[in-house]
Amino acid sequence: MVGAGPAGLTAARALTTAGAGVTVLERDAAPGGRSGVDELRVGDEVWRFDRGAEFVASFYKATRYLARQVGLGRNDLVRLPVDSRVVIDGQRYELPATVRALMRTPLLSTRSKRHLMTLGTRLATHAPDWRRLDAAADLDDTDAAAYFTDTVGRDYAERILPVTMDALMLSPAARTSRVLGMAQFAAAPGATLHCPRGGIATLWDAVAGALDVRYDTTVVAVRPDGDGVRVETADGDTLAADAVLIAGPPALAAALLPDKHPDRELAEDARSSPAVALHLALADAAPLRRPTAPAGPGRHPLAGVEPLELRGTGQVPDGRGGLTVCAAPHLGAELLDEPDRAVRTMLLAEAERLLGEPLGDILGWSVVRHAEGVPLFTVGWLRRLRARAAALPGRTDEDARIQPIGDWLGSPSLEGAVRTALRASALLLRR
Repeated sequence: MVGAGPAGLTAARALTTAGAGVTVLERDAAPGGRSGVDELRVGDEVWRFDRGAEFVASFYKATRYLARQVGLGRNDLVRLPVDSRVVIDGQRYELPATVRALMRTPLLSTRSKRHLMTLGTRLATHAPDWRRLDAAADLDDTDAAAYFTDTVGRDYAERILPVTMDALMLSPAARTSRVLGMAQFAAAPGATLHCPRGGIATLWDAVAGALDVRYDTTVVAVRPDGDGVRVETADGDTLAADAVLIAGPPALAAALLPDKHPDRELAEDARSSPAVALHLALADAAPLRRPTAPAGPGRHPLAGVEPLELRGTGQVPDGRGGLTVCAAPHLGAELLDEPDRAVRTMLLAEAERLLGEPLGDILGWSVVRHAEGVPLFTVGWLRRLRARAAALPGRTDEDARIQPIGDWLGSPSLEGAVRTALRASALLLRR
């Protein structure tokens, strides 16, 4: 197994449980990958910020089952508040998170609310399934921004959709298939969000603890070798395996898959949104009481600002505050190669401008960057994933022994990573 992120750990656990011998090779010093932890220490105090994914939604059935398998029961999962605010032209509004709230919000016209009710009724029985988005590939014909503008109204596309997609998922609606927007619209009302105490990385610590994981090990080549596979590391070691799953973002798969592998072109064509975030350890509670995101016409520099201590997961020392300031994808792309202090200055200024007040005394800070933060499911991507799924059972033994797994092959979420890992593991075991 290459990679100890959500997909790699899930697959390694499934294969180990079935009796296979599995070794996980991870380039970092801890598990979790893009879903790991960013620990910020100030003296004897520790803030635990999520590096990427922050929650397990109630409709993430495979991920929730995995959590139970490793001992994280209901008492270990904290239900997160879902009330947020949106800022439009300097004015703060409640972000409607339920059907009733959507019908009462001043952000939408009466006409748009009527169209929303019509759409909701239609999707009640024919909504794309977040767990199997490729099954709705026939709907993968336009982007979410265009679809919701035409189906609901421009006010919804400019005031609500950017917060639920651009900010929450870092998937700009104008670059994302309407299937994802439809699936999210159908699943969000009534959904609950949970996080293990200590942060989402606690889940991956628990999974990795029962596995053979070799950290600080970078894989540089994966090659077919007779009836098996040869794995070469940057340290000059060579390992022999019966099969290898490459768990990680598309760039990792593109770098390690053999030249003629059927998934090589797919990995090279995949696109992602960058993720750049500023983590702040505050002396006192954050000046805002809810996650806040900008909206309205035009581009906005931030995806949003979130107070960490209000989650109730114990990731912030008692009496202190924690704040995550996340750049919007277009600004994140500009900041990827900038020095940390320049990123801090930019995001701090934008956060204070959004909130209209200073953030208070800052005890410490860190910058997290992911060049491939969230996979983009652009128009046409689900059709390619459906074709890939249909072709998997008929692959040659040589191609089947090396497979990529990850959220970019399922859905842009922890659930997508977990489900692709389980499917690939099942295929390997059947062979």
